[in-house]
Amino acid sequence: MEQQIIHQYLNTLQSYLARLSPAEAKEVIREIESHIFDLIEQREAAGQPADAASILQGFGEPRQLAAQYVAHIADGAPPPLGFRAIQRVKYGVTASLYYGMAVFGFMISFCLLFLAGAKLITPDAVGVWAMSEGNSLTIGFMSEPFPPEQELLGIALVPVATVLGLLLMWLTRRILAVLKNHL
Repeated sequence: MEQQIIHQYLNTLQSYLARLSPAEAKEVIREIESHIFDLIEQREAAGQPADAASILQGFGEPRQLAAQYVAHIADGAPPPLGFRAIQRVKYGVTASLYYGMAVFGFMISFCLLFLAGAKLITPDAVGVWAMSEGNSLTIGFMSEPFPPEQELLGIALVPVATVLGLLLMWLTRRILAVLKNHL
């Protein structure tokens, strides 16, 4: 009986997904079906009654759910609410991206600013050098300085690295502000 109720709900839902391509509609049906069976398993594992009718009632009417999915896929609207698993994965990815972007952006900014400061302190040992007729590029600190004619930026490295470091820091802060709004 439970299987029949679920099957009927999914068939009704599929008829309302006609605006989507058959592959997209099939994907939506598979996703919702997996959510239904996941909820049944969770309720059975918790010792609660796994009534398919009450679970399907939590998803709402097939027409409304289909309209939300069509809007999500066709128009780019947010996915339908109530799918905690999707929301948790989205939150985890966004949080990981947020902290990863912070570490990467600020680390590169710090390195560029440090390079500019070090160039002021030890101008002969810090720089950007081209080797092997331009096939190799070295940026950093050298214990034995390269010949000056191979250095690419010279003292101009200080303002270039400073501007790039500050620009990257500003850009990182802007990206983090956008990501923070989506957490």
